Amino acid sequence: MSKPTVSVVIVTYNRFDLVCQAIDSVLGQTYRDFELIVVDNGSTDGSPERLTRQYGRRIHLVRLHLNQGRSSPRNVGIREARGEYVAL
Repeated sequence: MSKPTVSVVIVTYNRFDLVCQAIDSVLGQTYRDFELIVVDNGSTDGSPERLTRQYGRRIHLVRLHLNQGRSSPRNVGIREARGEYVAL
């Protein structure tokens, strides 16, 4: 698997509908040289399972089992990124 130019990192917590809008926006772009990393920050509403069913392998889902505030999940996403550039 080749490295993408851009890694897009989206962090979510109990916001399934909103994160789907953000994911759909990224996936709808004409630029294709990206990976999409979604960091679930300990959601308790079933978001991770629903995201896996809806998007499958089109996203790289990282699940944190406990909410870790704002900065930590972003840093997790950045560490997972393989792209030359990171978009938050």
